[in-house]
Amino acid sequence: MEPFNGKRIVTIGGGTGGFVVNNGLRQYPVSPTAICTVFDSGGNTGQLRDQRGALPQGDVRRCLLALANWDNETLRQLFEHRFEKNGSPLDDYSIGNLLLLAAQKEWGVVEGIKRIASLLQVSGTVLPVSVDSAHLCAELSDGEKLIGERYIDKRSLEDDRTIVRLTLNARAFACREAVEAIQNAHMIVLGPGDLYTSIIPNLLVEGIAEAINDSLARLCYVPNLMTKWSETRGFGVDTFVRTLQSYGIKRPFDAVLVNTTPIGDELLTHYLMEEKSEPVRLTNDVETTLLASAAVRGFVKTNLVSASGLVAQLIRHDSQLLAHAIVGL
Repeated sequence: MEPFNGKRIVTIGGGTGGFVVNNGLRQYPVSPTAICTVFDSGGNTGQLRDQRGALPQGDVRRCLLALANWDNETLRQLFEHRFEKNGSPLDDYSIGNLLLLAAQKEWGVVEGIKRIASLLQVSGTVLPVSVDSAHLCAELSDGEKLIGERYIDKRSLEDDRTIVRLTLNARAFACREAVEAIQNAHMIVLGPGDLYTSIIPNLLVEGIAEAINDSLARLCYVPNLMTKWSETRGFGVDTFVRTLQSYGIKRPFDAVLVNTTPIGDELLTHYLMEEKSEPVRLTNDVETTLLASAAVRGFVKTNLVSASGLVAQLIRHDSQLLAHAIVGL
């Protein structure tokens, strides 16, 4: 394999998936740029957005932590600290989110993130996909429209409606630095992450899908390991790919990373009973169809599941295994 030093890898997503993939890439001599969704509306991030007009900071914070210098443990622990709930105005507030808010007010969104990244000695770059404020809107199968990421993502397991279409309630334009990173990348990685609340929101930003389609970089997709009732129940790898195409991805995926780690029946039954969640599968027929239609140029089938996660009864991607597979491309 040719030397990979300095290769520019752009990851696009949000949620815990952004942390997982970037935390793994940090271990390699590459130049990662994490482009983060900024349309969250729940939890501490949502409170700061409502009260202070802040651009949602949660995914930015996670990616900064993923790429931060592990030797600077004091700063990391402070950045991750969250105040306990005890009836005070600081209930459940993250110091990292507050610092990002302060930096945003002092120097603007992009420059503020850059300065916090310098403070944390981040190995790479973290960027918002946009600096425009907008909320996610989902049209459901019965015609109802939900406004706000938390209402789309946190629907009850008793709610059997599906998402028909996702939009933004206001126009959002791509951050210039994010577009430049995509244009100059050697590889673009979409996922892992919730399809409708972490991945597709980035494609709704004007200029992002176009930049991906025009980029000479290799395009890689990491589907989720498990389906999510409120977003992707019944989805296979092909449904994930076709859905991304319907939101503006016009070029083939050069590689789709598929897990081959066996997961025990007992744990799968637990996920099914507790979350109505099932493995995201790739059958031979589906693989043949995706390759024949030129939607995907190739599949990488390898072990991607965290062994420590399985011990804790959690099905999660392993940061190092995922990064190794991406770099191996």
